[in-house]
Amino acid sequence: MQSLYFRTWLVLALMVTANEAAAGSWWQEILKPQSQDDTPAPAKTDIEAKSAEHPVDAFELPEVAVVSTTPLGSTGLALKKVSGNVQSAEDEDIQRHEALAIPDFLNRRMESVNVNDTQNNPYQPDISYRGFTASPLLGTPIGISVYQDGVRVNEAFGDTVNWDLIPQIAIANMEMMPGSNPLFGLNTLGGALSVRTKSGFSHPGFHAQSYGGSYGRQAYQAELGGSKDNLDWYFAGNIFGDDGWRPFSPTSVNQGFGKIGWENEKTDLDLSFTFADNNMQGVGPTPQSMLQQNWAAIFTAPDITKNTMYFVNLKGSHRFTDELQLSGNTYFRNNNTSSLNSNTGNNCDVWVQATLSCQNGAAPGSFQATQTRTNGAGANLQLTSDYKIKNHDNQFVTGGGFNYGNTHFYEATQDAVINASYFETGTTPFAPQAQLHAQNAYSNLFVTDTFSVFDWMHINSALNWIQAEVRNVDQMNPTNSQNSLSSNTHYQRLNPSAGVTLNPLDALALQTPLQEFTTYFNYNEGFRAPTAVEMGCSNPLVPCNLPNSMISDPPTLKPVVSHTLEAGLRGKFSKALKWNAAVYQTINTNDILFESTNFTGTQGYFANVGKTRRQGVEFGLSGLALDSLNWYLSYGFVDATYQSSALLFNGLNQENVIAGNKIPSIPQNTLKFGAEYEFFKNLFLGSDVQYTGGQYARGDDQNVYQALPDYTVVNLNGRYVFNRYLELFAMGRNVLDNHYLSFGQMGQNFFNGQNSQFVGPGAVATGYAGIRVHWD
Repeated sequence: MQSLYFRTWLVLALMVTANEAAAGSWWQEILKPQSQDDTPAPAKTDIEAKSAEHPVDAFELPEVAVVSTTPLGSTGLALKKVSGNVQSAEDEDIQRHEALAIPDFLNRRMESVNVNDTQNNPYQPDISYRGFTASPLLGTPIGISVYQDGVRVNEAFGDTVNWDLIPQIAIANMEMMPGSNPLFGLNTLGGALSVRTKSGFSHPGFHAQSYGGSYGRQAYQAELGGSKDNLDWYFAGNIFGDDGWRPFSPTSVNQGFGKIGWENEKTDLDLSFTFADNNMQGVGPTPQSMLQQNWAAIFTAPDITKNTMYFVNLKGSHRFTDELQLSGNTYFRNNNTSSLNSNTGNNCDVWVQATLSCQNGAAPGSFQATQTRTNGAGANLQLTSDYKIKNHDNQFVTGGGFNYGNTHFYEATQDAVINASYFETGTTPFAPQAQLHAQNAYSNLFVTDTFSVFDWMHINSALNWIQAEVRNVDQMNPTNSQNSLSSNTHYQRLNPSAGVTLNPLDALALQTPLQEFTTYFNYNEGFRAPTAVEMGCSNPLVPCNLPNSMISDPPTLKPVVSHTLEAGLRGKFSKALKWNAAVYQTINTNDILFESTNFTGTQGYFANVGKTRRQGVEFGLSGLALDSLNWYLSYGFVDATYQSSALLFNGLNQENVIAGNKIPSIPQNTLKFGAEYEFFKNLFLGSDVQYTGGQYARGDDQNVYQALPDYTVVNLNGRYVFNRYLELFAMGRNVLDNHYLSFGQMGQNFFNGQNSQFVGPGAVATGYAGIRVHWD
């Protein structure tokens, strides 16, 4: 498969270069050093002309000057009218960081974001934003929704997010929406990440890069965009391979993306296709005592996840007048996920290291194998009116959608033996544990309005009615039998939002060095329905495994409801100094958590746990100084606590949680700094630093064990622009080789029988270098 991708990438390169060769000796141009008049530029002057001819979709511009208020985008609001600390990033920001994947960029750049590296795989971390999580792992409480071109890509079966299925090379821009914004639908308890992809109008030309380095990493990327008259096209591919810095942790990621569009002055149509075929292996957390002997030590292996996805999305918009626009999308998304997870045996009495066996003769290891095949489809529509009301600016948006998920899930287990390297090998046939057909039907109707009372005062409000139907059909047990998993649950809720923004200096007509000074306040509510996997694994009397074996007669879980208050300030003194500050509080009722019942945390059940609260502050500075110094500094404080008593189980013992206990896996403090500067002509050097405060291990909800220590990671980047066609670059990760822990979970060490913190060790120092080619 990789060879096929490489040949496709090579053919694209040859197609472009062959066309250019007809105009002259282009290789001589590439190797020609840059002159004073041959300054590198992103060659986007013609894009601005194109955007004037085709103004339908503001988010296809190279620099987005508006903020989308709905996942569909295409229209939006000026930032001064937005009542929230929305964080935006362009593709140039991602490239400047030489970010490997979306989680890497979010962790290094976005305020109040940190990573829990649960699998020690760069494409499989948990992302935490303001104390809410987006994760690829079943059993993690999800509180962030993720969208690609208006399509929600949280997986239907467990609301998880597979970061490896979003092609970073094709990202034009992204926004992190704060709070429980009801317009972003299910799972938006703490925030929403909205990603929009490139087009031929916005990103013309040919660009390719290749790099390699530590632990066998090789990466190849290429993209080609262009347009002719009303037609545009964009194609991109990514091939990534890495042996992993820990044993048994190689990764192979293959991504493809294509988009064909047609637009004129009133209509814009885009048909996109995303493909991924990935094989990722991680080794997960390890007892601290084992890491003290060897930082790369593992507990058990292998843990394999394979994802194959086909995703087609047709998105369009039409302007009836300059003030009235209809937008919509329809899509089909097929994702097949298979996993093989190694675990220690449940029936082993004493592990005998000398013979690599159990004293009572039981199997020392086991495998859980799962197959999850999901088809998702849906359609969403919205109408946007910008007609003024009595000479006052007003934007009114109404719409709705229907989104459907159809999942076939299969799970089986087998016994295994463990060798001296802690690698397991199966010894018995796989025994089926569960076979489930799950269906999710989500429908919604929404309305939102932003009214400008004055040029300096804007009020906004929104309502989103959401209905969720989650249906499980047991394919191993008859519906009426005692062991049947079949169920059918319905949830619905009307979720409101209201806010106001003020521009005090404009109100007073003051001329000061402070520009675009805005204050805001917002209240909103979000909603999350229990997923099929949570409904099928919610009986404390019959716990299930992760990944999942289901249990019968599931109790009905309550939906999670979030209530968020936020207030903030923002402004700038010049392009060299922009700033923002915000305070927020989110209270969840009926949070759903996975409660462990075995020593390793892989067995348990889902349950509502009452009320939780996440509150904090965030502050950011950024700018472009001295024409070539890009810099930023941000700080985030998150206080995440239980607000009601709860009886929990962590696999070791019973926990009596009381109000005020800290929620595990959420560091209170994050501090980030980064900069890139042109030190010499065409030589750019940059660095970024992330400080992350201590956090309690998952399973330590009473906060009785020692918290994981805080840590700092330093990264370096460098690039030399040889000329407008050729660029050399290099990067170092964790250059100080700091041994840090980003994740912890309470459990029992199978190999010595002692209770322990299982922790996720941070990657050691690594270095990479490569070449980048441009042809516009």
